[in-house]
Parts: sequence; structure tokens; C-alpha cells
Amino acid sequence: MSTSSAPGASRGRSEATIDRNVDRNVDRSPATSAGPGRSDGIDLAVAVDLVVLHRGLTAGEAHELLCRHAEATGRDLDDVASDVIDLGTSRLPR
Repeated sequence: MSTSSAPGASRGRSEATIDRNVDRNVDRSPATSAGPGRSDGIDLAVAVDLVVLHRGLTAGEAHELLCRHAEATGRDLDDVASDVIDLGTSRLPR
């Protein structure tokens, strides 16, 4: 019998830690949200996590980067988040 933990149980920072950091550092006010018909925020949270991991930013900085990019391109924040999930962070400004 093995006493090892479940697969994927130890991957550095836990998902719960990342989720708490996103919740604590991200401004989810209506001014920075996607607006009517927006998703439940899961895509945005995942996109923020990807930017945090790939760019080494804090969750707040990653969210701000996504918001600035959405505003600069005239696109919806959820659309930008979906693109980050589908295409990665390479299209975001440095």
C-alpha cells in the first residue's frame, strides 16, 4: 500500500493560495468588470493566474495589465481574458 498523496497534490503553490491572492488583490468593481452578460469571472481569474505565472507579476498587476489591454484595444475584458487562455500572454504588452 502506498501512502502518497493524490496525483497533483503538491504543485508548488496550491490552487487555493492562488485563488485567495486573486480575490485579495483584484479589484472586481463594475468599472473594471466586463459589464452586462459577463461570465462568472472564472475566465478572468484563470487569465490573471496565467499572467501571474508567465510574467511573474502580482495578481493585482496582472489584472491591471488585462484591463489596460482591454481598454487600449477597445475590447471587452472577458474577451481579452479568453484570448489569454486560448492564445497565451504573448499578445499582451510588456
